[in-house]
Amino acid sequence: MRAPTRSGKILVYALMALVMIFFLGPILWFILLAFRHPSDAYNLPPEFIFEPDLGNFITTFVDPGNNAIQLVNSVVVSTGATLLSLPFALSAAYALSRFAMRGKEFIMNWYISLLIAPPIVFVIPYFILMSWIGWAGSYQAMILTLQTLAIPFSVWLLKSFMDEVPLDLEEAAWVDGANRFAAFYRIIIPLALPGIIVTSMFTFVFSWNNVLFPLVLSKQSTTTLPVGTISFFASTGIYWGHLAATAVVAMLPPMLIFLVLGRYVVRGLTFGAVKG
Repeated sequence: MRAPTRSGKILVYALMALVMIFFLGPILWFILLAFRHPSDAYNLPPEFIFEPDLGNFITTFVDPGNNAIQLVNSVVVSTGATLLSLPFALSAAYALSRFAMRGKEFIMNWYISLLIAPPIVFVIPYFILMSWIGWAGSYQAMILTLQTLAIPFSVWLLKSFMDEVPLDLEEAAWVDGANRFAAFYRIIIPLALPGIIVTSMFTFVFSWNNVLFPLVLSKQSTTTLPVGTISFFASTGIYWGHLAATAVVAMLPPMLIFLVLGRYVVRGLTFGAVKG
């Protein structure tokens, strides 16, 4: 196979640069917009070199800081939804991975049908139910309803990781006197830990970015940050600077999670790829 020529390499790099500009350009522009003074947001031609201004961030998160509580609410709801889904998803994934049962394929297809179904079909029944039990507008209402999507998503990921753990290791533990729960706790969980961390990361981000459930099931004191950005679309216009500042802050937690735990993503995605 011939090595690529110099002109071929230049063409490839040029295409890669165009793709990066196409996908990253709007994000970069929104980040710059967050640091612009409101009076400079509509300058034509646009200025790429300017003195950064933190006024948008101060207004949204400090004084009056209406979005600060929404940031805390997002952390509470996303963390709660992730922690609540893990025990159920781990149990279901282990059962689907290890036990021979009728209807296993149907169960997996049912899980995937929950993921591809329009979330709007769940909102009205959940709102009626949460209002009936007195949970409408509470954290637990959002955390519980997010399980409709978080658990099926987690089960699908975790089952594939547990399928890669050799059954021989569990059988060896049984021979040594461990029961099934002890083998699951001491063998399956440690070996599948990269997959569990990856699943938790994606579940957190999935819950963090969800807008529809918190939009319907929250109240003013429990509104999440993605929902809070909608308030900047007013009848008098769109507050682009405040919207951009809120969006930048909303991007930070998922980005930090993947930066800190990025090595587990690689380990989780390659889990079981090499056997020997």
